[in-house]
Amino acid sequence: MIREIDTGNTESVLDETLTRGLGSLCFFHPAGTFSVTPASDILFRAIVEKKDALHGIGIDWGSGVGCQAILAARIPAVKTVYGLEISEKNIQAAIQNAKENKVERKVRFILSDSYDPYCEIEKREVSALKGKVDFIVSNPPSSEGDDGFGFRRIVLNGAREFLKRNGVVLLNVSFQYGAERVRSLVERIPGFQHLGVAASTQIVPFDLSRPDLLTCLKNYAKEEQNGGMKYTFYLGQNEEDGISNACRALRDYEDSGAIPYTKWQTQMFEYIGG
Repeated sequence: MIREIDTGNTESVLDETLTRGLGSLCFFHPAGTFSVTPASDILFRAIVEKKDALHGIGIDWGSGVGCQAILAARIPAVKTVYGLEISEKNIQAAIQNAKENKVERKVRFILSDSYDPYCEIEKREVSALKGKVDFIVSNPPSSEGDDGFGFRRIVLNGAREFLKRNGVVLLNVSFQYGAERVRSLVERIPGFQHLGVAASTQIVPFDLSRPDLLTCLKNYAKEEQNGGMKYTFYLGQNEEDGISNACRALRDYEDSGAIPYTKWQTQMFEYIGG
């Protein structure tokens, strides 16, 4: 459903079988900008699956080249989506992608460190959104120097200032992080309830040929060794094959080349106040 075309720059196409009435979309990823990953794909699916819950004003936290913000902007009930992104090169690509997909009047991309824009005028613009936002979508990267989950905590914690009561968050939290970490989000960050999995793949390889994912697994194992919450991986392509933690998954890979398995998932949260 997502086609990648090499035209010098990478081009990703979302066809109408995926967007279900929102039309086909085309995104350009110039060299040095973010491209579509399996985690991006599952957030696309979540936006489409939950489009009836998305309306009014939205924020795309870590918007990259604008794919999720642009898809959300295609929903008729959505008025404006603000893409907050730390990379200027990604911002420029996102602005161009919005024009190509004819939603430039419904999206606003802002150079920002999390919810804090660099430009003073844009700081005031984003600050004015507090208490007025209807939804937030985010596919954060794995954070460094902690358990890899730090950016997800930042997204949800910061969302409390911006969301209206009953506003929703579509947040990518895949299977390998473990149910305990998902529970910890609503236990440690007041005001949210977890509505469950908004979209999920079947069991898929945690592709350790990708250097970033191998680094993640090594960091996960280190976190477990230091007494942190466990991670969860499938041992094979079927649930009956059993579950491992990160330490075992890394050991199996280093000993025999066996790869672990996961599910790319988007979780849904509702802000109930507090």
